[in-house]
Amino acid sequence: MDGINLPSVSIGKVIGFLEILDDLGGRDDVFRAATALQMELDDILPVIEAAAVLGLIKVEKGDAWVTEEGRRFLDSDINQRKRMICLRLEEIGLFKELVGILRSRKNARISRSAYASRVLKGLYSRDAADLLHTMIDWGRYAELIGYNEDSDEIYLDQPITL
Repeated sequence: MDGINLPSVSIGKVIGFLEILDDLGGRDDVFRAATALQMELDDILPVIEAAAVLGLIKVEKGDAWVTEEGRRFLDSDINQRKRMICLRLEEIGLFKELVGILRSRKNARISRSAYASRVLKGLYSRDAADLLHTMIDWGRYAELIGYNEDSDEIYLDQPITL
Protein backbone atom coordinates (compact mmCIF):
# COMPACT_ATOMS: atom_id res chain seq x y z
CA MET A 1 0.00 0.00 0.00
CA ASP A 2 1.24 3.48 -0.78
CA GLY A 3 0.30 5.30 2.40
CA ILE A 4 -2.65 7.19 0.95
CA ASN A 5 -5.50 7.01 3.37
CA LEU A 6 -8.94 6.50 1.87
CA PRO A 7 -11.42 7.98 4.31
CA SER A 8 -14.58 5.93 4.74
CA VAL A 9 -16.97 8.25 2.94
CA SER A 10 -19.10 7.82 -0.13
CA ILE A 11 -18.19 9.50 -3.37
CA GLY A 12 -21.63 11.15 -3.23
CA LYS A 13 -20.70 12.99 -0.03
CA VAL A 14 -17.46 14.16 -1.63
CA ILE A 15 -19.33 15.53 -4.64
CA GLY A 16 -21.94 17.14 -2.38
CA PHE A 17 -19.22 18.87 -0.37
CA LEU A 18 -17.53 20.08 -3.57
CA GLU A 19 -20.81 21.52 -4.83
CA ILE A 20 -21.49 23.28 -1.50
CA LEU A 21 -17.97 24.71 -1.48
CA ASP A 22 -18.57 25.97 -5.02
CA ASP A 23 -21.88 27.54 -3.92
CA LEU A 24 -19.95 29.32 -1.15
CA GLY A 25 -17.73 30.97 -3.75
CA GLY A 26 -15.20 28.18 -4.30
CA ARG A 27 -13.29 28.90 -1.09
CA ASP A 28 -14.48 29.02 2.48
CA ASP A 29 -13.85 28.16 6.08
CA VAL A 30 -14.24 24.42 6.71
CA PHE A 31 -16.51 25.05 9.71
CA ARG A 32 -18.86 27.22 7.63
CA ALA A 33 -18.98 24.56 4.91
CA ALA A 34 -19.81 21.95 7.56
CA THR A 35 -22.63 24.15 8.81
CA ALA A 36 -23.96 24.57 5.25
CA LEU A 37 -24.03 20.77 4.93
CA GLN A 38 -25.61 20.44 8.37
CA MET A 39 -22.73 18.25 9.49
CA GLU A 40 -20.58 18.28 12.59
CA LEU A 41 -16.95 19.22 12.01
CA ASP A 42 -15.82 15.70 13.02
CA ASP A 43 -18.14 14.22 10.38
CA ILE A 44 -17.03 16.51 7.58
CA LEU A 45 -13.28 16.10 8.08
CA PRO A 46 -13.18 12.65 6.36
CA VAL A 47 -15.19 14.12 3.46
CA ILE A 48 -12.69 16.96 3.14
CA GLU A 49 -9.79 14.50 3.31
CA ALA A 50 -11.38 12.37 0.59
CA ALA A 51 -11.92 15.39 -1.68
CA ALA A 52 -8.28 16.35 -1.17
CA VAL A 53 -7.07 12.78 -1.94
CA LEU A 54 -9.02 12.99 -5.19
CA GLY A 55 -7.39 16.33 -6.00
CA LEU A 56 -10.69 18.22 -6.06
CA ILE A 57 -9.87 20.61 -3.23
CA LYS A 58 -6.94 21.99 -1.27
CA VAL A 59 -7.03 22.71 2.44
CA GLU A 60 -4.83 25.05 4.44
CA LYS A 61 -5.25 26.80 7.81
CA GLY A 62 -8.92 25.89 8.14
CA ASP A 63 -9.89 27.01 4.64
CA ALA A 64 -10.81 24.74 1.76
CA TRP A 65 -10.91 25.75 -1.89
CA VAL A 66 -11.80 24.13 -5.18
CA THR A 67 -8.75 23.24 -7.29
CA GLU A 68 -8.56 23.62 -11.06
CA GLU A 69 -9.23 19.87 -11.27
CA GLY A 70 -12.23 20.34 -8.98
CA ARG A 71 -13.51 23.16 -11.19
CA ARG A 72 -13.19 20.95 -14.29
CA PHE A 73 -15.02 18.22 -12.41
CA LEU A 74 -17.89 20.55 -11.51
CA ASP A 75 -18.13 21.77 -15.11
CA SER A 76 -18.19 18.21 -16.52
CA ASP A 77 -21.02 15.85 -17.36
CA ILE A 78 -21.41 12.58 -15.45
CA ASN A 79 -19.31 10.51 -17.87
CA GLN A 80 -16.45 13.02 -17.78
CA ARG A 81 -16.67 13.10 -13.99
CA LYS A 82 -16.42 9.31 -13.82
CA ARG A 83 -13.41 9.33 -16.13
CA MET A 84 -11.67 12.03 -14.07
CA ILE A 85 -12.15 10.03 -10.87
CA CYS A 86 -11.01 6.88 -12.67
CA LEU A 87 -7.80 8.57 -13.79
CA ARG A 88 -7.11 9.70 -10.21
CA LEU A 89 -7.83 6.26 -8.77
CA GLU A 90 -5.39 4.76 -11.25
CA GLU A 91 -2.66 6.78 -9.50
CA ILE A 92 -3.48 5.43 -6.03
CA GLY A 93 -1.45 2.39 -4.99
CA LEU A 94 -4.37 0.49 -3.46
CA PHE A 95 -6.26 0.65 -6.74
CA LYS A 96 -3.17 -0.15 -8.83
CA GLU A 97 -2.64 -3.22 -6.69
CA LEU A 98 -6.29 -4.30 -6.94
CA VAL A 99 -6.37 -3.87 -10.71
CA GLY A 100 -3.08 -5.77 -10.98
CA ILE A 101 -4.52 -8.67 -9.00
CA LEU A 102 -7.67 -8.70 -11.12
CA ARG A 103 -5.66 -8.64 -14.35
CA SER A 104 -3.53 -11.55 -13.14
CA ARG A 105 -6.58 -13.77 -12.77
CA LYS A 106 -8.13 -15.63 -15.68
CA ASN A 107 -11.65 -14.39 -15.03
CA ALA A 108 -10.50 -10.93 -13.75
CA ARG A 109 -12.42 -11.54 -10.50
CA ILE A 110 -11.59 -12.02 -6.85
CA SER A 111 -13.85 -12.64 -3.90
CA ARG A 112 -14.11 -9.75 -1.49
CA SER A 113 -12.89 -11.94 1.39
CA ALA A 114 -9.92 -13.30 -0.60
CA TYR A 115 -8.82 -9.77 -1.50
CA ALA A 116 -9.22 -8.60 2.10
CA SER A 117 -7.21 -11.51 3.48
CA ARG A 118 -4.52 -11.14 0.80
CA VAL A 119 -4.01 -7.39 0.81
CA LEU A 120 -5.66 -5.91 3.87
CA LYS A 121 -4.53 -8.55 6.37
CA GLY A 122 -2.53 -6.08 8.48
CA LEU A 123 -5.60 -4.01 9.31
CA TYR A 124 -8.19 -4.59 12.00
CA SER A 125 -11.19 -6.32 10.48
CA ARG A 126 -13.44 -3.26 10.82
CA ASP A 127 -10.82 -0.98 9.26
CA ALA A 128 -10.30 -3.46 6.42
CA ALA A 129 -14.06 -3.73 5.85
CA ASP A 130 -14.44 0.07 5.83
CA LEU A 131 -11.50 0.50 3.45
CA LEU A 132 -12.78 -2.17 1.10
CA HIS A 133 -16.27 -0.67 1.14
CA THR A 134 -14.78 2.72 0.20
CA MET A 135 -12.63 1.20 -2.55
CA ILE A 136 -15.66 -0.55 -4.03
CA ASP A 137 -17.80 2.61 -3.80
CA TRP A 138 -15.20 4.83 -5.45
CA GLY A 139 -14.13 2.19 -7.98
CA ARG A 140 -17.72 1.48 -9.03
CA TYR A 141 -18.47 5.18 -9.43
CA ALA A 142 -15.41 5.56 -11.65
CA GLU A 143 -16.29 2.37 -13.55
CA LEU A 144 -12.82 1.06 -12.79
CA ILE A 145 -14.10 -1.99 -10.93
CA GLY A 146 -17.42 -3.67 -10.41
CA TYR A 147 -18.85 -5.61 -7.53
CA ASN A 148 -21.35 -8.46 -7.64
CA GLU A 149 -23.21 -8.65 -4.35
CA ASP A 150 -24.65 -12.10 -5.09
CA SER A 151 -21.25 -13.73 -5.62
CA ASP A 152 -19.42 -11.25 -3.34
CA GLU A 153 -16.83 -10.72 -6.09
CA ILE A 154 -14.86 -7.70 -7.23
CA TYR A 155 -14.13 -7.60 -10.96
CA LEU A 156 -12.66 -5.36 -13.64
CA ASP A 157 -15.47 -3.22 -14.96
CA GLN A 158 -13.79 -2.38 -18.22
CA PRO A 159 -10.32 -2.61 -19.67
CA ILE A 160 -8.37 0.30 -18.22
CA THR A 161 -4.75 1.06 -19.01
CA LEU A 162 -2.74 2.00 -15.98
